[in-house]
Order: sequence, then structure tokens, then C-alpha cells
Amino acid sequence: MFKALFLILSFGLLFNSDNDKENIGNKTVIRNKTKKEKVNIIAVGDNLIHNSVLKSGKINDSTYNFNRLFDVMRNDFQEADIAVINQETILGGSFVPYDGYPNFNSPNELGDAMVKAGFDVVLQASNHTLDVGVKGVTNCIDYWKKQKGITYLGINESEKEKANVKIIKKNGIKIALLNYTYGLNGHILPEDKSYLVNLIDTTLIIKHLQKAEELADFTIVFPHWGEEYVYKPNKSQKELAKLMTEHGADLIIGTHPHVLQPIEWIESDNGNKALCYYSLGNYTSGQKATPRVLGGMAKLTISKKDCSICIEKAEIVPTITHYEWVNGTSLHQTYKLSDYTEELEKRHSLNHYDSTFSIKTIQNLVNDIIGEWIVNQ
Repeated sequence: MFKALFLILSFGLLFNSDNDKENIGNKTVIRNKTKKEKVNIIAVGDNLIHNSVLKSGKINDSTYNFNRLFDVMRNDFQEADIAVINQETILGGSFVPYDGYPNFNSPNELGDAMVKAGFDVVLQASNHTLDVGVKGVTNCIDYWKKQKGITYLGINESEKEKANVKIIKKNGIKIALLNYTYGLNGHILPEDKSYLVNLIDTTLIIKHLQKAEELADFTIVFPHWGEEYVYKPNKSQKELAKLMTEHGADLIIGTHPHVLQPIEWIESDNGNKALCYYSLGNYTSGQKATPRVLGGMAKLTISKKDCSICIEKAEIVPTITHYEWVNGTSLHQTYKLSDYTEELEKRHSLNHYDSTFSIKTIQNLVNDIIGEWIVNQ
């Protein structure tokens, strides 16, 4: 695999063109000798289905529809070449009741809404993956296997699948995708099914990265890591990010803390570089604190020219989870912060739980955590 050529950027990096001039009649025609392919990637954070979110999608005792969760930003997801979401909760099946915290179980209809919204990649390795046991994981795998064009990560139906590195080829670029979680909230994988969930195991991660180096042009790792509600990465995140960079990760996008964390370039001792979004916060949730309704949508453009790969553009769009009670139901939607209005702010149910909530408070928090990376659209 040709290693990515990473250069420091703010809002873009331009290649020098390599062209030939050819005289045809009285015209000079410039012919491009090289071909540059691009892939536009969007990723959002934790889709955390608390009971209020679950109730927002309930039509009747046996039917759900969660399309509303994605309506506002649907065009962004559909226009991206690759759109990624961290599905924090398991689509566990109806053999046990659908439920929120602490043991989450979400309906398959949530998956239907993600497919309709335009997501291509679904992350399923989280601390809640085993909330309803082995049967919940196998139901989730069975569901995603039936969805055309969806790549699910982090859960496996066999040792063979666990050893495999999933690759998406888009616009001439082969991208390897890896997903791991730090733990399972005390739940234990059966010895004969230890392959079900990818845990953060440096031996496994290194093996996957080595295979990705052989098979792909570019490697993205999605670790479920860090400390909840903490705005800065901890020592273990820093160490793991450096290890993954050393062994070939080109981009790292983290989940789990439920709040935004910084973005930075990582450089390992062997000279490899990777861009790391430590945490994108929540995409949606029922959490009742101002920092936890703030999330981020990572936006990146990966370019390939001849045999060189680079991150041409890297940004983050701040988002806000909005929920309000209407006729006894909590209605959830996620907006870009730049599109969020004072009228919506007044109607947000969070006003009843957190007196600090306001657009200004959110904007100040964004600036403190990820200021220089912000784009408003």
C-alpha cells in the first residue's frame, strides 16, 4: 500500500498540476497527464437511543419509524461518497422488550431509517453491544447482512469475519475500515463466541492494520474509547492513537465520550502521520446536559494522484440534538449548529433540565474544544 502523504492543512491542500501542452491547429490544448480521484467522507457520532428517542419513533405497540431523526441533515448524508454513523445501541430483536438505558435494545426499524438516510457504514462495536446478549448481536448481524450497500463494522458472525479487513472501493480509492470498543459494560463474551465483538486489543489491531496496509490505499480506524463527558483525550487514547498511526492508520475517528473532543495530527516515531478526531460527541440521545446535545459531523476529502494519497480537506460541522415534548412524545431531530434558531432554542426541552442551555453556550463550548477546525456548512 502506498502510504498517505499528509501535509498540514486548514481548509484544503492543493496539488501542483502535471500537464502536457499540445498544439492542434491554431489552438493549444492542455492535456492532464495524471488522474486525481477523490472520496468525500462524512462521519457522525453516537446514535444513542434512550427511551425518549425510542418513544419518538413509536407508531403503535409493534411499529416504529425513525426517519425524523435524520430528516434535517439527510442531504449531507446522501451526497457524501461515504457516510458513517456510530450506532451505539444494538439492533437486538424483539425477543426482549425494546428499551433504553442501561441495557439498550433498539428496533430494526432504526436500521431502516439509517439506510434511507443514506449511511453507507455503520459502527456497531460499543460498550452496549452485548446489552441483550449473544442473540442480540446475531440479530443485528442478520439484519445488516440483508441491507444492500451497507458495510457494518465491529461485530462478526465468525472467526473468519473477525480476521477479515473490510474495504470499500470508491472512485478508484480502496479504503480499509476498522472498529473496536474498549469494553462491554461488564458483559462477558462466551468463550466459543469470542469473535462476536471487536475489543481494543493491540495485537488484533496491529494484525488488522498490517493486512490493511497490504490491501488498501487508506485506512480509517473507529475506536470506541475514552472517558464519558470529558472534553480532552486521556493517556490511553493518546497512546493508542500513536500506536495505530505507527502501524498504518491514516485517519482515526473516535466515539464514546458523548461530548466533543479535540482534533489533531498524530505523528509516530517512525514518521507516520494520521489525523485524529478523538470524539464526535452524540449525534442523537436523550441526555439532559448542554455539552451532550453538542456533536460534530466530520467532513473530509481524500485524494489520490498517481500513487499518492492525502487528506486534501478536513473539517468539522458542529451539530445540536434538538428534542421537545409534543402531545406527550419527545420529538428528536439533529441540526447543524449554524442552522439552529432562537425559536428552536426556546422550545428545546433541555431548558427544563439545564439552565445553562443556549446557542451562545454551545458556540462557546465549540470554540473552546475544536475552534480552528470549524466549518459552518
